[in-house]
Amino acid sequence: MTEQTSLATTLTDSSSGQGFWRARRKFLVKMAITAVAIIMAIYAFTSRYHIGLDTQEVKCIGNYSFFLVDRGDLGLEKGNLYAFEARRVAPYFDEGTQMVKILLGVPGDHVAITEDANVIVNGEQVATGLALAKDLDIDPSTFMGETVLEEGHYWFMGESSVSFDSRYWGTVLEEQVIGRAYPLI
Repeated sequence: MTEQTSLATTLTDSSSGQGFWRARRKFLVKMAITAVAIIMAIYAFTSRYHIGLDTQEVKCIGNYSFFLVDRGDLGLEKGNLYAFEARRVAPYFDEGTQMVKILLGVPGDHVAITEDANVIVNGEQVATGLALAKDLDIDPSTFMGETVLEEGHYWFMGESSVSFDSRYWGTVLEEQVIGRAYPLI
């Protein structure tokens, strides 16, 4: 009887050992599949979206510091926020700095900066002041005038009166636009 008992015990031990390794193998396969799925999801997300950070002390768009930028949304609509690569933004920023501003003027719009420093788009006042002209050591009258925006040219501004925007450096070309931006925090 002892031989039979020990044989039965040996068979039970080895079959439970197989079960253990089979369960472990299943678990590892599931983990590998989950890890690949997570990596693919992260890649898909980051190929279309990225996070923009505004480190300025004085915020130009609300009190937001983080923006989600959707590189796949390039349908430019007035009133929406967009990220773009800035040009002609010295001395405040480096060439190519990513900026987020509100699109206020599209091709065909009439834009004017009046003698009393009001910014008018299609007869509607959208901003007042040229507060940064003094900092730039440029006579405010240099920025005054009016134009009709050409095809592929857009007028972007911030909400703050001290926003460094299109009133100082002009229009943004369509090719500079990165995508629509959404404020996060």
